[in-house]
Amino acid sequence: MVIKCKGSNRFHLKINIEEYYENIKKMGLDITFPLILEIPCRKCGMMEVYEVFPTHYEHTKSYKEKR
Repeated sequence: MVIKCKGSNRFHLKINIEEYYENIKKMGLDITFPLILEIPCRKCGMMEVYEVFPTHYEHTKSYKEKR
């Protein structure tokens, strides 16, 4: 799964979340809550927060990072 910035459409990262969830299922666990990622965007200068599910991701919020 490729995650891009919602504001600038810049590439953030590629994550193999499908394999991660498959490995968790093999251990006998069923997880329904998302993996939450906070990623800084160099282009727009915002901190992007995403909820990553096995089949999709959702952009939940953006905020200006305090330096």
